[in-house]
Amino acid sequence: MDRRKILALLTGSVASLSSRVASAADRDSRSPTAAKSEAIRGDGSVRGTRAFPDLKLVRPERQVCSIAYSRGAYRVTTADGKGALFLEANLRFKIDSSDLGPEEGKPVVTPAGTEGDRAWVIFSSPDEISRFVKRRWS
Repeated sequence: MDRRKILALLTGSVASLSSRVASAADRDSRSPTAAKSEAIRGDGSVRGTRAFPDLKLVRPERQVCSIAYSRGAYRVTTADGKGALFLEANLRFKIDSSDLGPEEGKPVVTPAGTEGDRAWVIFSSPDEISRFVKRRWS
C-alpha cells in the first residue's frame, strides 16, 4: 500500500473517531456509573463548569481496549468495538494518577487539538503503557 492510500485511510479514521468523541461529549450520559448527575458529559466533565473532567466516568466509545503499532501508525480500539488509526506524531500518551484520572487498566482516549487529527491516550500509571501498546496488528 503506498503512502497516499495510507494517509487517506488514516485521515478518514481520525475524522471518524473525532466526530464520535465530539458527539459523545455533547449527548447526555445515561450510563449507570455516570447517572450521578444528569449534567455529566461523555468525557466525564460536568456541563457549565470548567472543572477538570473525571476520566472514570467516560462512556465505552472513549475507553481504550487495545493499542496496536505498525509502520508509524497506531490503531486504537475502544470498548464499543470501534477503532481508529493515528499517525505516530498525532497520538500522545499521558499519565493522570490523580483522583480524576482513569481507572487502572482502563485508559481513555480524548481529542487533542482543533483539527481533530490528534488525540491523547491517558493512562493511570506509566506501567500501563507497555501493557497496552502491542507491536503489530492484523
